[in-house]
Amino acid sequence: MGEEKYLVRLLDKAIKKVYEEKPFLLKYSEDKRRGLEQAFVFRVGIYLNKIIKKSKYKNLDLDSEYNKKCGNIKVSGHFPNGFRPDLIIHKRDSNRENKLVVEFKGWWNSNIKKDVKKLMDLTSSNEDYRYLIGVFVRIKEDKPIYRYFINGVENLSE
Repeated sequence: MGEEKYLVRLLDKAIKKVYEEKPFLLKYSEDKRRGLEQAFVFRVGIYLNKIIKKSKYKNLDLDSEYNKKCGNIKVSGHFPNGFRPDLIIHKRDSNRENKLVVEFKGWWNSNIKKDVKKLMDLTSSNEDYRYLIGVFVRIKEDKPIYRYFINGVENLSE
């Protein structure tokens, strides 16, 4: 699981940068929590893009809310009408370089079933995508909590 751990380290590095840079994004407030997830994902994407451009993944693409599969809509067993993962490292218009898929959810939102199903489908060897690793990130005020998915199932040890 060497490459998977490497990808997780890159993601964790980007997430830590957001925690250092934008702590106000993480403070609980009834009127401010809407939009937090998208803002957080955007900031992680900025840092992750800088990090991957200096890594062995420099020739891959980082996309957010990318719902395409070689020109068609991204579909799977659980999502026959399509879906959009929060962040992915991949090669556009190909399923040969699908490396990392990430779903984020804020601490206030307990409805994570769709996120988990996306990660299961996107990492499953029974689907077209076969991402190397999927990561669910629970955005918390103090630090994130991670869950990992490999080969369509949750892997409790990263």
